[in-house]
Amino acid sequence: MPHLEPTVTGFNACIDRVIPVTAGLLASLGTSAVPGAEPLHRRLVQAMRNYMADEWFVTDPDMYRSLTALFWNTGSTAVGGQAGIAALHLRSVGVPSVTCVLPGAGPQVCALLQQAGISTLDFGPKADLRTEAVHLVFEYPPGLIPPADGVTPRANRVIASPLHDPATVLVPAGAMGDFLASIAPCRRAFLSGYQYLRTEQDFITAAGQLSLIRDVHPGMRTHVECVTVADRSVLSLMLRHILPNADSIGLNERELFLLLQVLRGGSPAVPVAGSLPACVRGAISLAEATGVPRVHLHTFGYYLLVLDDGTAEPKRSRDALLLAALAAAGAAGGGEQQLSQEGVSACDTLKETLGEWDETGIFMSGSRLVIVVPTRIVQGIRKTAGLGDIISSTAFVADQF
Repeated sequence: MPHLEPTVTGFNACIDRVIPVTAGLLASLGTSAVPGAEPLHRRLVQAMRNYMADEWFVTDPDMYRSLTALFWNTGSTAVGGQAGIAALHLRSVGVPSVTCVLPGAGPQVCALLQQAGISTLDFGPKADLRTEAVHLVFEYPPGLIPPADGVTPRANRVIASPLHDPATVLVPAGAMGDFLASIAPCRRAFLSGYQYLRTEQDFITAAGQLSLIRDVHPGMRTHVECVTVADRSVLSLMLRHILPNADSIGLNERELFLLLQVLRGGSPAVPVAGSLPACVRGAISLAEATGVPRVHLHTFGYYLLVLDDGTAEPKRSRDALLLAALAAAGAAGGGEQQLSQEGVSACDTLKETLGEWDETGIFMSGSRLVIVVPTRIVQGIRKTAGLGDIISSTAFVADQF
């Protein structure tokens, strides 16, 4: 276990209603007259054919209320949102101090985090006066829909969520001094929620705040966790303002290709999956375009890390990925664990194409270090929601870069 640093997470936390997808649920959505049921059914089927994660931001408040009412007594609830999930996980694995920044969280989220020993910072109206944000998380098993050609069946999830106000991602200007003083003991900042910003001025303001967090002291490192957003204007503003102000980026395979499409000015059509060489090239391209020294891709079978060549101890970065693999497998639950054969093959492929550095799983590609480790596959997985956040936050906080 590496030394884990005090951490601040922000800015999105909510209540997740986790709903198991069954054949009966799919059939009922396909025939339901409830507003939103038909587009939800369509997104679920598309995601399940490709076994990919997806997130649908429902912009119509009435439609979202209809959907939440439809599933009000279904499934189970838990703390959600990337900041909330990461805060709970990091505290559970031994991070000595975790602070969660919640400009817009409701009373239930704040109470659950505080009960877990997490300090919460909120601003504006007190949490007990706010409406609790609830996201719908549809977890689906393999086998309900025939897979697309070449796709490996696996459990995954689709999230339906309301579009939050940009104020939930921004620290009020008058509170900035107190906020920076509160996070001064932290050495890691795991940040998210920027998909809710709308105007370029929102992004400029958020970028300025991200820069202040980054500069709170020389030991601070910042990480931005991405989400599956297909809105090209949002992605363009993320690339222009947010990502260049971070020390680290975390994303999955689909999110990588969505960003690359915007960078390259390509068509909206995005490949669901990519080969290992395409993922390596893509992660390096993203690092070069944004100037971010650390890009972490978590995908099925392996985790890929692209680092500046100046990284002092790449072995520690690799070991942080291995710790993340253990954490994700433990959080997924289920039965027996085994190393992913896709991950083992990825290591072998890079060894043939790039030539191994003097440590297993560490390679050089031009001026970049490329690190690959296999994931741990769990038989009878019981949880998919939040695994990406657990993977990214563990590897980031444990990394000594």
